[in-house]
Amino acid sequence: MSLRRFLGLYYAYAFLFDFILAYAFYTALFELEGLSITQIGLLLAFWSATAIVLEMPSGALSDHFDRRWLLVAAPLFKALTFLFWIVAAGNFWLYAAGFLFWSLAQALQSGSREALLYERMAHDGRTGDYDKVLGRDNAAEELGIGFGALLGGLVAWLSFDWGLWLSIPPLLLASALAFWLEDVRKLKAPEEPEQAPAGYLSHFVDALNEFRHQADLRFVTTYIAVGLVVFQLIEEFDQLYFLAVGLPVWAWGIAAAAVEFLYAGASLFAHRLGGRPWLAWLLPLLGGALLIAASIGTTPWFVLMLCAAYVVMAPLNVLAEARFQRVMEGKSRATTTSALVMAENVSGIVGTLAFGALADRVGILPAYGWAGLVMAPLALWVIYGQRQGRRATD
Repeated sequence: MSLRRFLGLYYAYAFLFDFILAYAFYTALFELEGLSITQIGLLLAFWSATAIVLEMPSGALSDHFDRRWLLVAAPLFKALTFLFWIVAAGNFWLYAAGFLFWSLAQALQSGSREALLYERMAHDGRTGDYDKVLGRDNAAEELGIGFGALLGGLVAWLSFDWGLWLSIPPLLLASALAFWLEDVRKLKAPEEPEQAPAGYLSHFVDALNEFRHQADLRFVTTYIAVGLVVFQLIEEFDQLYFLAVGLPVWAWGIAAAAVEFLYAGASLFAHRLGGRPWLAWLLPLLGGALLIAASIGTTPWFVLMLCAAYVVMAPLNVLAEARFQRVMEGKSRATTTSALVMAENVSGIVGTLAFGALADRVGILPAYGWAGLVMAPLALWVIYGQRQGRRATD
């Protein structure tokens, strides 16, 4: 299969995996079905915890077996989430089972997808274009989320059940497409010697050795999992921000979709910013300043500041993830990538709890301002690291 056709199928897979109508309403569904806010919080915490537990074992599976089969299975497990929720009818444990399958689906595809893509680019001698292709990957994912949220809001207005049912067909199609995403590790040239397969646990050792011996890998991992993750975790509180500045409820979905579409556009052009390592500290400062500006909001117009903060950070996510893949040297690529995702999840839980506690104490708007101030020490740390010869982006 040509690289162009492979990438077309890959982008379609990324879009369909997140073209989920239920994204627009599932927390509201839980409340309307009789769950308390405490129970909803427990579900979300369980979701994050299971994602952490499953992430690295699934990455090792991907390194041990054909990555394609994990990508086939992931959408099918995610589809089970919505089947469980359809029949749950307020049952806490069925909702929890749905989140367990969602975590498993996310874990199966997260490390596998990035590794499969990078290895195919390397196979074709195109690693120099990886950040460009990764930007399109991120854009496809964000467009899937955005269109899913827009359509999901309209369908949910008629029926929540229909929103859940219609979240399943895109996942079935994604699973079918994954059959064609060939794992190039299985394509051996005749002259290549046959190697004995490594044991499953050896992939964990490989990943550990990568982080022990690669200072650059530790640096970019910390940058992503401790620095950039701030913007991901505060996004979970945006509906509270909307309430605080008086944004009408009917505009919430529009605002969320607009961020996704603009984020997708910024991801597409991220590769054009490569070769400028100073952006790794400048853009966080700019994003932090926009959060501080958003925190003084008194009218719905300040939502534009918040949206701009997210969009400004989009190129860094692409460039830093591309840097992570290029720095990696070991064979257990999916396991090492899963370690990064696991670190993001752990940091996300700690950060979410800290941000929630801060918002309870000082208010939701000032909490966004404090999150913006965190970008100042991050920028200083990046500048120091660059003077030591380390980089967060290429």
